[in-house]
Amino acid sequence: GPPSCGHSRRADPVAMTPAVRATPPALLLLLPLLLVLLRSGPAGASLALKHGEGKERSEGWLRDDFVSLPQDISAKGWEQWIFCADEHMQCECPGEIRWGIDGHWSKLDGRQGPVSCSVEKLGDPCPQVGSGRHCECAVLRGSDAWFRLSPALLPDSDSSTPVVCCGTLEARAREGAWSKMLWEAGPLSLDLKTLQGLMQAWVDPRFRKNYERVYNRDGWVERAFVNYVGNCATNGTYDKMMEQLFRSVHLFSSEPLIVVHFGMLPPPDWDPERFPRLVLLHARPLPQALRWRSFNYNKYRAILLARVRTGIQLDSDQWVAPGADAMFDTTAAEINRGYPMPILPVHFLPDKGPSSGGVWWPRFCKEDGSCPGQTMRWSHAHPTFTYFALPWLGKWLRRNLRDEVLPDKKGYPASELRVLDVPEDEDLLNAGLWEDNATKQWCKFDVPDPSEFYILLEGRDDGGVVGDARFYPDGAPLVFYTAHHAVDPEVSESLITELEKRQKAGTLLPPITYKGKFYRSGAELRKDHPDVPCLI
Repeated sequence: GPPSCGHSRRADPVAMTPAVRATPPALLLLLPLLLVLLRSGPAGASLALKHGEGKERSEGWLRDDFVSLPQDISAKGWEQWIFCADEHMQCECPGEIRWGIDGHWSKLDGRQGPVSCSVEKLGDPCPQVGSGRHCECAVLRGSDAWFRLSPALLPDSDSSTPVVCCGTLEARAREGAWSKMLWEAGPLSLDLKTLQGLMQAWVDPRFRKNYERVYNRDGWVERAFVNYVGNCATNGTYDKMMEQLFRSVHLFSSEPLIVVHFGMLPPPDWDPERFPRLVLLHARPLPQALRWRSFNYNKYRAILLARVRTGIQLDSDQWVAPGADAMFDTTAAEINRGYPMPILPVHFLPDKGPSSGGVWWPRFCKEDGSCPGQTMRWSHAHPTFTYFALPWLGKWLRRNLRDEVLPDKKGYPASELRVLDVPEDEDLLNAGLWEDNATKQWCKFDVPDPSEFYILLEGRDDGGVVGDARFYPDGAPLVFYTAHHAVDPEVSESLITELEKRQKAGTLLPPITYKGKFYRSGAELRKDHPDVPCLI
């Protein structure tokens, strides 16, 4: 039968199109993380729409069960424990909190403010267990707080219908490529049901109108920024950082921002009317019981769940500046059928190599210290992508979640790599791109610290990225499209306000600087420096 979103109460059937039935084995290897996530067909078929197709929108077209929890919640009035935060993250709870794992809990009052869920702060209720500790929150069923919870964390009977899902593929489990993939999963692989659950997303009901404005009826966005975030304590630092991100996108861009929330309760001050191009989606957190996986692997999930045809991923400690929208056109031109991989900006650190540590280096480097398998300088984990790159992201996420092992690489002894041993999203993005012989890299459009925007505001000639002997002997251009490490909301607010003032007055310098000169575009830069290695 046709795959569905797995909701016994209110299923959302997805038609199994002939294009899906005819999916080639190469794409079957991406299942279940990507294939039926694409509700209208596989990446190579239904996504290959011309820019602007399917844009008809009308207010109120989203079905009620996509955004509304059932009002007739059974067994109201008693408290239920709801996942709140993984270890090393904060839990903000309107009631009692418990910390630990099943059978080993310590309890505390969450009404005193956000709690840091860590052994250092709360002690260790179960020292003999290596991972899986987390905080849970007691929420009264049917209360106001219950209806504000992320639908991804509610019992199925109480939840709304996801707008993104993996349909059931049990019928395909006996096919050759599918069976082979299941057979190759490692001992710490997540099971199929869990994988499918990780590829579901729900619209926050407060953002229903924004979703209907931003998304096409086919469930995709032409161009957008994509962010992923966990719990943000109301009025806390992260909440204020997110406000500056929202503000900057609405001041300096004409494109939407899709935020995928992996926490329990989003801050109530995230305002869909103040930020009409903001869309908030909810998804489940990564399970940590078998093996700890970095929260930052949700970056891959957010990109897949957001369903954006041309996108720029932004971390929560980033904001955008005037001119950033130019990256959408360049991204669409560079990531295509012939180059189906994300493109990342060059890192400001020039010396990331085997001496920095990392289990992946033996796949790319020789015993003499040379690294012929490293195809680019280390990149910063702020990818841009088009729908052509989604299968690539799905492949590498799958390799982590399914505990896959890459065999020894010819010419590189002892280079077998267990993907789960690559600890962070940035590590795997770099290793994956080198593994697949990627060659494209952006100039430094994610300025390493907001303070460096004074180079632009003061017209200084000291802007640029430090060079290295192999890839960037003359350094790399610095491009003032986004700020990174924006961890002080007051500093961000001041700089964004000044940029807005200069933009309105027409006194803002061009955004690209290299060797003491400012340039308006990549084409203008290349007239003076045709051999600059990076793209912009």
